[in-house]
Amino acid sequence: MKPTFRLLYENQDITVDVAPYVLSIEYTDSEHGQSDEIQISLEDTDKLWQGNWYPSKGDTLNLQIGYAGDKLLNCGSFEIDEIEYVSPPDVITLKALATNIKKALRQENSVAYENKTLKQIAQEIAARHRLKLVGDIKEIRVKRITQNKERDLTFLKNLAEQYGYIFKIADEQLVFYETQKLKDENATLILTKQELSSINLREKAHEKYRACSVSYHDPESKTVISTIIRANDVVNGDVLKLNTRCENKEQAIIQAQVALAQKNVSKIEGSLSLEGSPYLVAGSNIELKGIGNFSGKYHLTQVKHLIDKNSGYTTNLEVESC
Repeated sequence: MKPTFRLLYENQDITVDVAPYVLSIEYTDSEHGQSDEIQISLEDTDKLWQGNWYPSKGDTLNLQIGYAGDKLLNCGSFEIDEIEYVSPPDVITLKALATNIKKALRQENSVAYENKTLKQIAQEIAARHRLKLVGDIKEIRVKRITQNKERDLTFLKNLAEQYGYIFKIADEQLVFYETQKLKDENATLILTKQELSSINLREKAHEKYRACSVSYHDPESKTVISTIIRANDVVNGDVLKLNTRCENKEQAIIQAQVALAQKNVSKIEGSLSLEGSPYLVAGSNIELKGIGNFSGKYHLTQVKHLIDKNSGYTTNLEVESC
């Protein structure tokens, strides 16, 4: 199968024009807390991009990659963030971030959210940046939380992690999903050892906790209240003490459960490489077979798709066991 791509610049299809000059195209799809990115390296001995074809920062690129005759992976819309020139030989590299990551989302804001649900806070920030909120968010109410001179990206990332969600912005969408629900989904692809060009997996030693203790200040009684949540499958072990902000017992329970789930899981993580697969995206799951104790279901935290003029199409995965 022949690797291929489709590239739009300011909504104009320039694929045929740029194809002879493309050295490599890389698309990085991150699940949480980072912008999706693309990087396009172009041979420029004719000095086209140093002259009339020189793009402007902020111009939009739309990319699709895959194989000729097959459905292409829609990578989304991006804004040029950096233009790099290297010589010899003359090479121009365009680096672009997912649309809406720049500008307002990088500005520091101070906002007080009162008596809002987690979904309403995410919806308010999405609307502020003309994004569509995507995701199934539980009814978690917050009496008051202040975003104090903090970027919207940082604020939402921290808020998502606090309640066990992933957050990212891609293709005009603000994505907010419960992490455990994504990991509970079925594997979209089964891979054997023979199908992987490289494997680097490691199991980390970790301490298991029998319970989690959360202390918080109750604004109504004006006292400090402690809540202990016990782990379902751990009898022996220390008590994890959580230092976090919460307003009531419901929030304390959710945050304790998230913390225990993160600490007590036997986690294998690492990286995999294989022949290009446009069906693999961050946030999905795969199953590995034929590698002994390292076989099983894995969650994709980051996926890189690379089309290279010399080496063809490869996909690199950052994974962690489910």
